[in-house]
Amino acid sequence: MYITFTDSAINRLNALRSNLSGQLHLYYDTEGCSCENSGIFTLRLVVEKTPEDDIIDSNIGPVLIKRWTEIFLEDALTIDYNDTEKTLVLKSDGQYYNRNLLLVTDNDKVISCPIS
Repeated sequence: MYITFTDSAINRLNALRSNLSGQLHLYYDTEGCSCENSGIFTLRLVVEKTPEDDIIDSNIGPVLIKRWTEIFLEDALTIDYNDTEKTLVLKSDGQYYNRNLLLVTDNDKVISCPIS
């Protein structure tokens, strides 16, 4: 599995992260969903890798992912930035996974949200 971050996504992430530390984790959030198949991916800043995490290679370095969530994704992914909507976008050649990919802390504080 590999994630390509576009230049615009890298610029947006750098601006949002500012001085925030943490490892990027492509996190499958199922909070409030009735089953594990009804979740949404977010980018989460985590302190460390856990035993259930795998590493995805990317053009900006390693990104963590829970092993059990890899099945929901294709092997080649792109994270882009939509300047019109002011959102990060997780997609592949075949589909969009999340057109509003939020950047959140390990404590669920949203760092990124659409700007009106």
